[in-house]
Amino acid sequence: MSPTFTFGPSAAETVANELGLRVEEETGLLVDEDDEYVIPSGKDEPITIDDFGGVGAGSRILIENDFNSISAYVEEYRKDG
Repeated sequence: MSPTFTFGPSAAETVANELGLRVEEETGLLVDEDDEYVIPSGKDEPITIDDFGGVGAGSRILIENDFNSISAYVEEYRKDG
């Protein structure tokens, strides 16, 4: 099973940049290299840098830093079998 990476607020922008994302200055929302807003796993709205708390390994599946988001990620992407 591949790991999931989680991190604190001080590393969020560095991790986002390494994934090819940047923070939109006016809104704080994450955007990709095509200037499209990034939607985290299990959500319908774009994610802000303040809410960015994890990423599934080997992917660009972003996870917000709250229990419900982490739980939804585990249910959707980490099922056995």
